[in-house]
Amino acid sequence: MRKIKRLRLTLMMGMALCVCAQGGSAAAYQTSQEEAQKDSQDQEERRQRDRDRQNIDEPTLRPFFGGRIRQDDDANDQTVDEINDERPTQVVPLKSGFTSILTLLTPEKTDLSLGVGPVLRPDYLGSDDYEVGVDPQVFFKLRNFVFFDDDGADLALFGFSGFRLGPSIRIAGDRDEDENIALTGLGNISETFEFGGFAATTLVNRYSIKFKVRKGISSGHRGLIVDAFGTALLFKYGPFSTSVSAQASWVGNNYANAFFTVTPEQSVNSGLSQFQSRSGFRNIGGSLNGYLNLGQRWSLNPYIQYDRIIGNFRNTPIIADFGSPDQVRVGFHIIRQFRLFEKK
Repeated sequence: MRKIKRLRLTLMMGMALCVCAQGGSAAAYQTSQEEAQKDSQDQEERRQRDRDRQNIDEPTLRPFFGGRIRQDDDANDQTVDEINDERPTQVVPLKSGFTSILTLLTPEKTDLSLGVGPVLRPDYLGSDDYEVGVDPQVFFKLRNFVFFDDDGADLALFGFSGFRLGPSIRIAGDRDEDENIALTGLGNISETFEFGGFAATTLVNRYSIKFKVRKGISSGHRGLIVDAFGTALLFKYGPFSTSVSAQASWVGNNYANAFFTVTPEQSVNSGLSQFQSRSGFRNIGGSLNGYLNLGQRWSLNPYIQYDRIIGNFRNTPIIADFGSPDQVRVGFHIIRQFRLFEKK
C-alpha cells in the first residue's frame, strides 16, 4: 500500500513539473513574440522617420474651412475622406508664361499630371486685346527632389522642416511683333533660357510661399526677374476644393528694356513715342482656383486670375496707348494624374 501511495505521489509531482514547464515555455514564447513585435514596430518607425527626412518637399496646407483630401495607400484612385479627417492636402502651384494661373491640388503620390483646356487671355503682356487659346499643363515630380511645371524646373538640393532650396531653370516665352498691331516695328523677342535659384516653405500649415530669382543667359531679354508666390487652401468640402494665390514680380533693367522700352529706332519704325523703362516691380496679382475630383485621378480645375502692371511699366506707350495695365485670364483644365514612383 505504501508503495502505491509513493507511486501516486511521484506521478502527481511529475505531472506538476510538466505543467510548470509547459507554463514557463508558453510565457517565454509569449514574451518572445511581444519582443519581436516591438522590434518590428521600432524598425517601421525608424524607416518612417527616414522617409520623412527625405520628403523635403511635401508642402501640405490645411484649409480654412471644410475637410481634407486623403490619399489612399492601396489604390491609384484618389479618395475623399470625411469632413473631420485630420490629414492636410498637398498643394502644388502651376505656372504659365509670366504669371501663376492655376493651383493644382494633387495627391501626395502623384508624380505626373497632364492637362489641357481653353483659356481667354491677353495676346501679349500689357495688351487689351484678348484671344482664346489652348492651354496645356504639365506637372512632374521625381522623388521629392525634382519638380517640373510650366514655370520651369526646380531641383531641391537642400531641405529640412518643410523648407527647400536649390537651383531653378526656365525657358521664358517669346514675343513676336506680328502678334498685335501695337507691336509692329518693335522687333521680335526670342525665347530666353533663364537660370537661378528658388526657396520655398510653408507657414503655420496654411500658407505655401515660394521665391524664385532667375536671369536670362541665352538670347531673349538677358535680364533678371524675381518672382514671389503665395498660396492658401481656402475651402474643402467633399470632392471640391478652392484656393487663393497671390504673386508679385520684380524685373531688372535688361528685362525692362527688352519688353517695355521704345528706342529711337523702334519709335521711327512703329510710330510710338520714345520711352526708357527701368527696373522695378512689374506686376502684382492673384487668382481664385477650383478643384473638382472626378474620380480615378481625373480632375476639373477652373480658375480666374487678375494681374495689374504697375510702376513705370504701365507708362510705356506699348501699354498706355494701345494696351491696358489690367490683365485677366479665365479658363479651366481637365487633368489626369499618374503615379510613376510609389513610396516604399
